[in-house]
Amino acid sequence: MEQADRSAVGAVWREHRRWSFAAGNTKRSITFWRTAALAASVCGAVLTTAAVQVGLGGVPGRALATAGAVALALAPVVRVARLGPDRIEAWTRVRAASEALKAQVYLFLTGAQPYDGPDRAPRLRARATAVADDVADLAGMTLGTPDLDIPVPPVGDVAGYLAHRLRPQIDGYYRAGAARQQRLMVRFRSAEFAIAAVGAVLGALAATTGAGGVGVWVSAVTVVGASVTAHIAAARYEHLVVSYLATARRLAALLEEWEATADRSPAAAAAFVSACEEVISRENESWLAAWTHDREPG
Repeated sequence: MEQADRSAVGAVWREHRRWSFAAGNTKRSITFWRTAALAASVCGAVLTTAAVQVGLGGVPGRALATAGAVALALAPVVRVARLGPDRIEAWTRVRAASEALKAQVYLFLTGAQPYDGPDRAPRLRARATAVADDVADLAGMTLGTPDLDIPVPPVGDVAGYLAHRLRPQIDGYYRAGAARQQRLMVRFRSAEFAIAAVGAVLGALAATTGAGGVGVWVSAVTVVGASVTAHIAAARYEHLVVSYLATARRLAALLEEWEATADRSPAAAAAFVSACEEVISRENESWLAAWTHDREPG
């Protein structure tokens, strides 16, 4: 690889790492505040109900009522300030920029279109500039990014692409990610079912016994169940599982076709890499559309 090529791809790879770091930080923040909003809603419902049970005339009851009211008041504040549409959109755009730059690097390293000509370094710089321009309003999110000394992947042919990009993407990202999201979905769905069952039992007891102390907890359990359901919808576990597995299948099918073909010409190799990156790009686009289509459930 010529010096101009090394310089260009190194600069774009560093830019990708900056945006990737920013996307990771933003995702962790969103996950934290989404969990905090869920916890506040649950605690608020439980504490206010407990206050009624204890009695508002005494100090313990008033303390529980105050804590519950604060928790319930904080939940919508967190959703508006930390989980609003602008925050979700910023995260998705930063991630999309990082993934777009990464894709261009792998296309460049393997010599796939549009980087199969003598002007490939200027083309890469131009494409990277276009990506950066699209998220110029979010550049502040990359401030403070540490100087991550991660070298450009040692990819120069299809074998390197398979080892450093495609196979890790299939197994280490999409399939592993689908399994992780599935586990989370099962846990929250199990909690949702358990809460609904508890609510049904409490409702039946309240109806048959007429015990007001039992009936007051029915509304609390209903609020808790609705909060868990909203959390599941906001996290989009099911969408991610389906999307990740579908993309893994498409990439695995392309890999099988490549391994079965006898054509190892540069044109065939470039077409294979381009097809793989197109599949990954489509998944990124569908992911972006899914996260920005709806507002954060409140």
